[in-house]
Amino acid sequence: MEGAWQFHPVFIILLISIVLSSGIAAYSFRNRSTKGATALGFLSASSGVWSAAYLLQLVGTTLEWQLLWLRFAYVGTSFLAPSLFVFAAKYVDARIEITPKLVGIISLPIIGLTALAVTNPLHELMWTITGLRETPLILIQRDFHIGYYALVVYSYLIVIGGIGLLLRQVVRSRRILRLQSLAIFVGVSISFASNVYWVFGDSVIDYTSIVFAVSSSLFAVALFRYQLLDLVPIARDTVVEEMREAYVVLDSEQRIVDLNPAARRLFSPPGDAIGRQFSAVVPAVAAELDDFGDSERHDTSVVIESDDGVRHQYLEVRASPLENGDGGTVVTVRDATDRQRARRRFQSSIEHASDIVMILDDTGEIEYVSPPVEGLTGTSADELVGEYCFNLVDSADRPVVKDTFQELCEHPDSVERFEVCVSPPDDETVVLEGIGRNLLDEPFVEGVVVNFRDITTRKRRERRLTRTNERLERFASVVSHDLRNPLNVAVGNVELAQETGDQKYTQNAQRALSRMDVIIQDALQLARNGRLVEDTEVIRLGTVVSLAWDAVVTDDAELTIESDGTLAADADRLQRLFENLVRNALEHGGDDVTVRVGTTDDGFYLEDTGLGIEPDRRDEVFEAGVSTNDGGTGLGLVIVSEIVDAHGWDIHVENGQDGGARFVVSGVSVGVDEEQISQS
Repeated sequence: MEGAWQFHPVFIILLISIVLSSGIAAYSFRNRSTKGATALGFLSASSGVWSAAYLLQLVGTTLEWQLLWLRFAYVGTSFLAPSLFVFAAKYVDARIEITPKLVGIISLPIIGLTALAVTNPLHELMWTITGLRETPLILIQRDFHIGYYALVVYSYLIVIGGIGLLLRQVVRSRRILRLQSLAIFVGVSISFASNVYWVFGDSVIDYTSIVFAVSSSLFAVALFRYQLLDLVPIARDTVVEEMREAYVVLDSEQRIVDLNPAARRLFSPPGDAIGRQFSAVVPAVAAELDDFGDSERHDTSVVIESDDGVRHQYLEVRASPLENGDGGTVVTVRDATDRQRARRRFQSSIEHASDIVMILDDTGEIEYVSPPVEGLTGTSADELVGEYCFNLVDSADRPVVKDTFQELCEHPDSVERFEVCVSPPDDETVVLEGIGRNLLDEPFVEGVVVNFRDITTRKRRERRLTRTNERLERFASVVSHDLRNPLNVAVGNVELAQETGDQKYTQNAQRALSRMDVIIQDALQLARNGRLVEDTEVIRLGTVVSLAWDAVVTDDAELTIESDGTLAADADRLQRLFENLVRNALEHGGDDVTVRVGTTDDGFYLEDTGLGIEPDRRDEVFEAGVSTNDGGTGLGLVIVSEIVDAHGWDIHVENGQDGGARFVVSGVSVGVDEEQISQS
């Protein structure tokens, strides 16, 4: 067929492009176990198919011939854009998980549009043939349609994404790696630029496949001059050798293929460790790694016992699988023995201590607090970091804490001692002794260190001791003072009875002795009832008042319970409290006195219809020896006060409804009954 063929020198360049692309593709597929090699192989193969199809298209001059190879070219180019993106992502380690599903999603639109190109004569969605044109080669001419531009735009988006990843690698890389990544970036970019020029420019000849010769040459330089498909050589020389951590590379059989000087120093392997099983060199570490799979990175720690059995090494181990698919593993080991020993000693001493250690900045913000604080505040130590320490103490003590903290901050290396109260949720108030030291100028501390110690028990003992001493003093006062007068009376009347034989002196002596017995009983009650109440029970107020009323000779007196309720108290001592208040009402109000008892919002009251107590004497009635009744011991209301104080309550005197005395006890948790109960 004369005149059916044509020749042009550009065909030689196309042949070079085909040879180079094919060679790079074959080399890449042979090294497909290396990361990114398979994608590079498909990229080069697609370039080679494109160049070959374009060459075959150009050598013929008939419309049917050129149209055949034009459609075939699209079959090859359908793999080019996805292969470029996958290769770029793997090469730069873009942290993009390249899965078959992702590759399929990227490739599916291109495959569909390529199918339209191959079958274009049936529908002409991609282009319309307008004829042949000789400039200087005879080339097929087309008018492009929407399908063709859809294929171009989608392919460009994928290619631009890959080029962007390569450009980032060029910027981030150093020395040899920069030249390597630059060769790849330039090779891809010039091919893309030439295609953009052909699509949107006035060129009749598509120079894209021709430029593939230059691109393939640059890829060849990256492959053979800068070891593209080898492990990164620069990292081994500049990083691994200088690492403090032990670095070991294992193959799929767990044999050592590489290790750095730090690993040799740490493990002290006899002879050359290369090629030996990792389990034979470091059995303890290898045993830990056997518990994990090979598909993901994992961290663990290993304690190795020395040969003498005395010292131990604490090793932090990280195993990361090599991503080339050959089953290799990189193991890094850090000797953290000294740091772990110091940390554990510190943690043990702090976490198991009963004291609370707190480190504050110069504003009072908590930078660290030991775990025992959770038992005190109900909030974990981690949650308290960043809070202000002043908010942890009771509001009444905050001014003292702030003043003490200010004093500490103003004087470096100073030490201050203080006491504060803290009210835990749903618990009684705790007293803490704080010792603060200013270490703001101390390197690696740079804070105010405060040690808190719970001294609640000690304070309680001190209060008990004080109360005991006070009771002893009162008892001694009763014995030494109040018993002296009736004792003298009894002794004098006994002597007179012996001298005169008059029985009236004997009766006087008996009355004095009876008086002494009353004083002694009251003194014993004072000593016994002043002890702190530790065990309580829920008691109904009306019941205990009725029991106290029945225990006292009340004659014509009347009792009215105006409101009833329950409270937690020592039942026996609470009954004695009401017995003493009832006796006090009878002694000062007469046999026909009326006594009223009821509850308040935070306690209870007992009032009578007697003469009452003058305002200026109301504080004195709870003192020992004070009585407005000539026959009284002056201890009845003291006993009442002691019982109230032993429960942690308060008591004071007011005017009653009818002018009598009203004793009000507060600080009591009372459950009030709405129904009022009256009893006579």
